[in-house]
This record gives sequence, C-alpha cells and structure tokens, in this order.
Amino acid sequence: MCEDHARFGPYLLQVNRSESRRRAEALVVEDAVQCGTCRPRPQPIPMPELD
Repeated sequence: MCEDHARFGPYLLQVNRSESRRRAEALVVEDAVQCGTCRPRPQPIPMPELD
C-alpha cells in the first residue's frame, strides 16, 4: 500500500465481557494503517447478545 492510499483509524482487536461490570468492552488500536477501501462504521454497533 502506498502513502497516497493509506488511511489511519481505530482497529478493533478484541471484545471481552467484563464479569464485574456485566458489559462488553473492546481492546482497540488507535491510528492503525487501513487500505482506504474498507469503510469502518462511524458509530459503535450495539451487541446486546454479548452482554
């Protein structure tokens, strides 16, 4: 990927359920290199099935 097409944004690595807080939490890398073709959604997606 060349510098003209590289984009930077958050990348979701893992989602865990916190037993103490009873909710899903995510491990995210900030400013990960993205190809520019993928279109990450601007808002989080609710996942109640993980709670």
